[in-house]
Amino acid sequence: MADEEKALSRRLYINELYDLYGPLLTEKQKEAWELHEFSDFSLSEIAEKLGASRQAVHDLISRSRDRLEELEALLGFHGKEETLENEIRILREAAAGINSGKEDRNLEEKSNV
Repeated sequence: MADEEKALSRRLYINELYDLYGPLLTEKQKEAWELHEFSDFSLSEIAEKLGASRQAVHDLISRSRDRLEELEALLGFHGKEETLENEIRILREAAAGINSGKEDRNLEEKSNV
């Protein structure tokens, strides 16, 4: 996997964690995160909006990311969700195979009549 793909995959993962655990961040962490990740504000723009320094905003976003990863390590909801989604996919594929087999048998029965 290329470095760009890894970076994109990591960013998607962290944003999925935000979807799960965002409410557990402080209001300031949420505001900085949303401005940076969802509104694509630069650190300077966020700093101006929040009345803080660029370094403070960088630290705030870094701490938010660390907290999201910490919560996932403690609670594991993202991992459980992925496991369940995989199991559902497997069950759907199995059900599609069963339904396909039933349709084949129904066609055979109709042709034998």
